[in-house]
Amino acid sequence: MKPYKIALVEAVSDLTHVYSRTCLPRVGLATIAALLDQNGYACDLWLNPMTDAEKQQLAHYDLVGVGSLSSTIREAYNLCDELKQKGVTVVMGGPHASFLPEEALGHCDYVIRGEGEAPFLALVNALEKGENPNTIAGLSYKINGSGCRHNDRSDFLDLSTLPSPNFTLSPQIGRDEIPPIVITSRGCPHDCSFCSVTPLFGRKYRFKTHEQVIEELRPVQHRSVCFGDDNFGANPARAKSLLRELIKQKAVPLRWSGQICVNAARDEELLDLMEETRCRIVYVGVESVDPSTLKKYGKVHNVDAVRQCVENLHKHNIGIHGMFVVDSKDSPEAPKNIVDYAIQTDMDTIQVFSITPFPGTRAHTENKDNLLHSHWNRYDGMHVVARPEQCSAYEMQKAIVDQMKRFYSLPRVMTAYRRKRGWRVSYRMGGNILLRRWIKENADYMESLKAYG
Repeated sequence: MKPYKIALVEAVSDLTHVYSRTCLPRVGLATIAALLDQNGYACDLWLNPMTDAEKQQLAHYDLVGVGSLSSTIREAYNLCDELKQKGVTVVMGGPHASFLPEEALGHCDYVIRGEGEAPFLALVNALEKGENPNTIAGLSYKINGSGCRHNDRSDFLDLSTLPSPNFTLSPQIGRDEIPPIVITSRGCPHDCSFCSVTPLFGRKYRFKTHEQVIEELRPVQHRSVCFGDDNFGANPARAKSLLRELIKQKAVPLRWSGQICVNAARDEELLDLMEETRCRIVYVGVESVDPSTLKKYGKVHNVDAVRQCVENLHKHNIGIHGMFVVDSKDSPEAPKNIVDYAIQTDMDTIQVFSITPFPGTRAHTENKDNLLHSHWNRYDGMHVVARPEQCSAYEMQKAIVDQMKRFYSLPRVMTAYRRKRGWRVSYRMGGNILLRRWIKENADYMESLKAYG
């Protein structure tokens, strides 16, 4: 084992957000950890909140890589600043740092933009040998006296050539505690204006082999598994082939969930296979019930297709979590219209987000003059951060919260039961609890929005 010692840390926020009740880490760092281990480097992986004592240990590593989203970048920067003061070499990655590398370089030594596996390994090799990193694709770093250097990004990786995430490299995760999340693909053929997936991973859809997916499923097959693809059903032929192989190889999990688009629910063969493989619920990017907003977002479905999507899924005993986004051009009636529609169509669970202009997205460019602030920890979808055109920011935030409260009201929790979807009761109760916690935590934020007029 080479003496060069590396730690990989996922920045974690303790703020309540829509995924607070699901303890599933992102798999990017676990994949990089597997690649480093495969190449003989000592690597420790930290994916859960760290104690002060664990953070102190990071000062003893040669290099620390820190991954982050926009909503956790504050925690990431604080950690990087502490490590830099102790003389540790720090590398940052993830969507936020990828699109704002010069901001991130104020807190670290190197930024890897885009897919991090190959560049991270190349950087470790270069640093260990004392070589210049100027040929490493996707790397950004400061040059003394002449600003920052941003190397060109490389071509997208062939996903099937990468090792599977190795969660056992984490001191926080035992071999019988492997997170039940499996990523089978990268990229998305769609190009939604508010989504960073396409600018980060491209529109070309890349897959792991069926064999690799099944190998990753085996240790968690007895649990509820999340297929964490950005769009599991974007290539229906491939999705159906994979599900058939799960059946053939007796690799069907206890139950599973994943993200699909509205139009995927028109494929009866796909739905049959999803039902046979015990799919419990899918997360569907409905986004809006306003045709003009759907067009602006770049969605390819229409409102009528959404109703058929819900009916088709329920016919196959599959639940739907409807994901909606209220645009900055929408009126304060938009959240009510969304919840009215969700109730009429009997969606199982929903989320109603305010448009969040993440760096790197078209939505960021379109709303750059309407941003209320750059407190990135509030860029999580649940906070209004772009000034609405037809009402105040406070009115829009209150409208969203009020309508979410209506959807997740206790009477609707108590009447949520449906045959073969009895889990709806606990899911909606979870939504009720999460929402009440969020409202309590964000009372000051909601009050602060009044200052924006």
